[in-house]
Amino acid sequence: MSTSYEQQHVEYPSRKRLAWLTAGSAIFIAAGLFLILSDSKETGASTISCVVGVVSILFFGCCLCYILMKMIKKEPSFVVDEKGFVDSSSYTSGGSIAWTDVENIFMYELMGQPMIGIKLRDEKAFLDRQMGIKRKLMTVNTNMVDATISIAQSSLTLPLDQLYVMMVGRWKRVNPSVTNQQPPEQV
Repeated sequence: MSTSYEQQHVEYPSRKRLAWLTAGSAIFIAAGLFLILSDSKETGASTISCVVGVVSILFFGCCLCYILMKMIKKEPSFVVDEKGFVDSSSYTSGGSIAWTDVENIFMYELMGQPMIGIKLRDEKAFLDRQMGIKRKLMTVNTNMVDATISIAQSSLTLPLDQLYVMMVGRWKRVNPSVTNQQPPEQV
């Protein structure tokens, strides 16, 4: 669901996608429990099963908590206006970003999933403001695709290519000196 008012475009998370992610997380938590509780006659195999089970429960348990919080809060996942955008579409979302801070916006594909990449002018200052694991994940992303912020389709209802056109148009209005930017070379 999206709404537009006062030159602002607001995207809310897709309830259907969140429901599927919730179900998927619950299945992996159950699989982790099964691995921990399953009886194996080999000691080495049971230790590995327990470790994999615990990791599965911890990771997908955190994912489930995050998804449930997104479902309960009912906050926008993405807002675009004439000043910039607010990204809260994922755990590694960028927050509030002004168009003047954006160096480049480009589309790319990661593991078969289309993404919008945003490279910031002062990437180091932005990453320094992030905390803990979020900073590490954003740094890894920056090293992989040269995008400080990445936006995936999974948390949006508007098709990504339409959001990209909207973002580039508003970014160019604020920065008229911007020419047709090309994406950085992908590894």
